[in-house]
Amino acid sequence: MGNAVADVSPPATDPTGRVIELVAGYSEVTDLEIAGDILGLRAGGTLALGTLSQFDAGDVTEVTIPENCGDLTASADTFVLACREEVLLVDAATGDVDKRDIAGTDAAPAVAAALTSTGELVVGNAESDKVLVFEEGAEEPVHTITVAGNTSQLIAVPREGDVDTIVRTNHANTTIQDVHWREGEQGGTLRVGLGVGRIAAGENSLVVVSDNIGDQLAIYTATDVIRLHQTTPVDESPWGVVWDAERDLAWIASTGTNTLAGFDVSTGVPERKSLLDTVADAQNIVILEDGTLVLASATGGGLQVIDNPELTSQ
Repeated sequence: MGNAVADVSPPATDPTGRVIELVAGYSEVTDLEIAGDILGLRAGGTLALGTLSQFDAGDVTEVTIPENCGDLTASADTFVLACREEVLLVDAATGDVDKRDIAGTDAAPAVAAALTSTGELVVGNAESDKVLVFEEGAEEPVHTITVAGNTSQLIAVPREGDVDTIVRTNHANTTIQDVHWREGEQGGTLRVGLGVGRIAAGENSLVVVSDNIGDQLAIYTATDVIRLHQTTPVDESPWGVVWDAERDLAWIASTGTNTLAGFDVSTGVPERKSLLDTVADAQNIVILEDGTLVLASATGGGLQVIDNPELTSQ
């Protein structure tokens, strides 16, 4: 179990919506996030920033980044990249980079970091069992927390009426854990099926997760403790996930079949409401405030834009 990797897709046939071709320099997308209405698209040593219309026009801001950076995350106005010995905070509107040196702290080497909505920077060590919490602008951590193994992915999850929850994964042993970062304590740990793929934040402590090896969608909440609420079978090799607040759906893309499925999770059993065709190797998904879905191909297939996904039971 664990150490999941998205399967290579068969050739795409007829992707739903439209496809924006990307220039060769950053066509093979390794990560995609959104801060406000600004997309952050990472390929190799470049982070391309722009609205969807700017990507349409090929008029984006390019930021040079180290190639050893890990998972890209985003707050309302900032993109965050943990790059081993430093964390980059990239202003979504301007592309200006604030470098935070974490060399010599228990956070390094790091490949996962996130900003809370109240400004704290939380960083997970890629090789040890430490997660560090830095107050806004501080060089020294306010908390060093021992957690269940090294950190592969780490996100801030909104929580209504309270501070964000921090949720982390360990890909090697396919676990998910909440972190009580205000108290300086680790939370509970659960195993994610056979091989956790990606996690994404939803509304009010909701977390959408792909079990890549087990071919499942999993829905968790992280309030006082991480809890598994639902699982359901999905198409082969699920990877990218996103929560759709406009339609109250969990979307999950399966690279083994080039399909994107939308699930209603409002009842005890997830109900599939939509099944759409994707570009090849659609490993990353984001959603705009107006409900437009954007998927990025990891093998040069471009950006797929789905403005009005058909929501009929499939």
